[in-house]
Amino acid sequence: MIVAGILVGCTNIDNLGGKKDSGPIREIGGEPQIPGETKIVEDVPTDDGKVVNKEANNENIKEYLSIVKGNLKGSVKKVEDSVENNYTVGLGETLVFPLDNERAIKLTASPKNTNTKINLSNGKVSFRSVYQGQYVLSTYVDGSLNRKIAIAVIAKYDFSEREVYDVIMQNFESKSKDLENAVTLYKMMFPTGRYAKEVNYLFLKYAYDIKNTSLMSEALAGVKNDFSSYSDSEKATILRVAKLTNKDIFVPSETYKTSDSELKSALQEYVGNKGSLDKNDKVFIEKTKKETPETANTVAREKVRAVLDETVLTKVGSTSGTSPKTVKNTTSKNETNGESYYDKAMKNLNSNPRVAIENFKKSLSTEKIQDKKPEIYYNIASSYAKLGNKVEVTKYLRLLKQEFPNSEWVKRSEALTK
Repeated sequence: MIVAGILVGCTNIDNLGGKKDSGPIREIGGEPQIPGETKIVEDVPTDDGKVVNKEANNENIKEYLSIVKGNLKGSVKKVEDSVENNYTVGLGETLVFPLDNERAIKLTASPKNTNTKINLSNGKVSFRSVYQGQYVLSTYVDGSLNRKIAIAVIAKYDFSEREVYDVIMQNFESKSKDLENAVTLYKMMFPTGRYAKEVNYLFLKYAYDIKNTSLMSEALAGVKNDFSSYSDSEKATILRVAKLTNKDIFVPSETYKTSDSELKSALQEYVGNKGSLDKNDKVFIEKTKKETPETANTVAREKVRAVLDETVLTKVGSTSGTSPKTVKNTTSKNETNGESYYDKAMKNLNSNPRVAIENFKKSLSTEKIQDKKPEIYYNIASSYAKLGNKVEVTKYLRLLKQEFPNSEWVKRSEALTK
């Protein structure tokens, strides 16, 4: 498995565990050798840092991941003999370069969500990262800053972020195992990418759908810090994964006040599975217990109403001699004026997209509109498109494709991405 083999493997090799700061200044002789490092130095073959123009598809993604994995396993090195202030190295390759009588070095800048392996020994620095981006090392003489060294870690295959994201989406929709490779490479090439949050969730949902607890645990680490930014439906899935993997995650207090039935149910299951409860958990449990009788009564009333509705429809059908063609409106009404949030949103769809979005979201969280959900997702995306908010357009089209892959609204949504 590439995700486990490379991504987790990189964790073992490069200590990709949670760098929060640049760490202490590394003195000469104070660093151990890189684990598994051989004494044989391999010169980087032929490409000489040149980027290869390749189409982003499953075959080429797998091919490039194999190259990176080979770089790591073989401790492939790019050796520089001269003292410079700028270097370039490929993903997974180890850059070796000399210092100019400097006796200490420190990583002072790096892309977010990345880690490195740095070793200083006998006047030479070994630097390695599996994450593309710009890194800065600062050198010191007698405790004072001497100079800064810029290192560009680059991917040797010229895949664009959007291309890799599209491959991930295609694999997600087909539930292809190739998604694991595409997600791994995306994280390496675009650690601070525009679609990082979406990619992390798609990986988690994929792992949840195939019931792979090992992948679920890995994916949960990628989404838990962005929990608040996901939709109610996505939060529910994250909580289910946390329960299945027996992992505790931080749940913001406002989540416990949700009126979304799916999220509330997932939260109940998650809290019920926790070993130790915090204040929010205890308040939520007590509130849920108090609401349970009312919930039961509501369900009973709805069942009675459904029977009565069915009886009325049957009578109408029998008098006309044809089957009733009435479509029941499942949206609940605003008690003050009899108008649902869905109806309000539809009235403003063309004239005021902001108001439409606000009411569509209220409809999703408070009204029983499962049959209208695909249409609402589409309309929210369409409204955001009118406002020029491409990020939210992508988010709601993704929800539409995830939850209703066979809906006619998915086909209509293709026009929004052109």
